[in-house]
Amino acid sequence: MTVRKWDPLRDLLTLQERMNRLFEESFAGRLEEEALVGSGTWAPLADAYETPEGFVVLVELPGVEQDDVEVQVDGDELVVKGQRRGLGGKPDRFHRMERSHGPFLRSFKLGEDVDPERVTAQMRDGVLRLELPKVRGRVASRRERE
Repeated sequence: MTVRKWDPLRDLLTLQERMNRLFEESFAGRLEEEALVGSGTWAPLADAYETPEGFVVLVELPGVEQDDVEVQVDGDELVVKGQRRGLGGKPDRFHRMERSHGPFLRSFKLGEDVDPERVTAQMRDGVLRLELPKVRGRVASRRERE
């Protein structure tokens, strides 16, 4: 029998990860997203806000290489997906492992169509900044067309 010291912080973080997965699974609308969420992924934190000209989305991606991130824009939907790679080799013994790794996917409904040709992305200090200009001339959003 192994005796393990109780670590309330670890238990709380595990519970938070499980809750995050539960919410992601509940609201996932795409097969690809559901497959990623079901495989024990992590979800980077994000801020999204609107300006008169468009939208700005900031995604925390520490330890993620720029080449491991993909951004897709379709109408008023933004998808940011990628992967944070784990340790190169496997240590003989872990003392603590709290940082998540593996694939991630975040999707955002912006409420108005954006111009995919004018989207800009900048990765700096572990934060991905996306600027998504609204379609010029205010073309009707997908919701208004349906």
